[in-house]
Amino acid sequence: MNRLLHRIRGLQEIGVLAALMVLCIYLALSTTTFLVPLNLLQVARQSSYYGIMAVGMVFVVSMGDIDLSVGSILTLTNVATALALRDKIPLPFSILIGLSAGAVCGFLNGVLAVWLRIPMIIVTLGTLSLYRGLALMFSDASPISQFPKDNILFTVGGGEILGVPTSVILMIVIGILGWLGITRSIYGRRIEAMGSSPTTARLSGIPINKYRIGVMTLNGVITALAGIIALAFLQSADPSTGPGFELWVIASVIIGGTALSGGHGSVPGAILGALIIAVIRNGLILHQAPTYAATAITGVVIIIAVAIDSFVKRRRLGKLA
Repeated sequence: MNRLLHRIRGLQEIGVLAALMVLCIYLALSTTTFLVPLNLLQVARQSSYYGIMAVGMVFVVSMGDIDLSVGSILTLTNVATALALRDKIPLPFSILIGLSAGAVCGFLNGVLAVWLRIPMIIVTLGTLSLYRGLALMFSDASPISQFPKDNILFTVGGGEILGVPTSVILMIVIGILGWLGITRSIYGRRIEAMGSSPTTARLSGIPINKYRIGVMTLNGVITALAGIIALAFLQSADPSTGPGFELWVIASVIIGGTALSGGHGSVPGAILGALIIAVIRNGLILHQAPTYAATAITGVVIIIAVAIDSFVKRRRLGKLA
């Protein structure tokens, strides 16, 4: 029993879980509708989009980079898949088109950063506008709908399985795969080694450029999955859907305990962080706060999370010294 308690206390995600529980208890006591099943389903569904994207972002941040274009990638893949469906392209090929669009976006981010030798944050700041502009061009800046009837993507992908939203199930599956990838594979260990010390990783024979391009491509595919599942629920592709998602995703990753400087990532923490973001946004709505307050509060949460991460690092370095 003591060993079990010691292991629980040693989990880095325990603090994030505790924060989530405190938020939920507060909203349960301060509102009458937070614990209503329909509201909880809405919170879970909303968090799933951030959570799916956060899994990919954990890999990116763990290797010491950051991707500001994920919101625009989600929009572009959402639009690409919707256009394919509207043109009556079979569902498997429509989904493949969306996933391929995400992969190309991520690949381009990685290639530009490697070839031009400029920080990923600068590259993705530029592609953020590029991908968003392409989505607006392809959609004529208008929502895309009028799909063939009885589409299984909408009935299953946008529905529920045994009362659980399909998007939440997908988040859990991708989360488990991401956790195994970052903690139980050579691939994940090399990514974290790159984030800890790029020079040491290079001297150890890790092909850093190939890994950076590969991780960015993977992040694009995972983001595309979130875009496709969002299309399945909304049954419409709106070019204004994705902008701002990058803020929620990055916040989820940082709140979850992934080191912003690289070297360590937590997929479970990122998913819990996504839940915290969704609960905060839902709580503000229930308390009838201004809609823009969520953005401001998220910024404050990011600053606090980074400050805590920096404080913990300084203490560890002090102990090692």
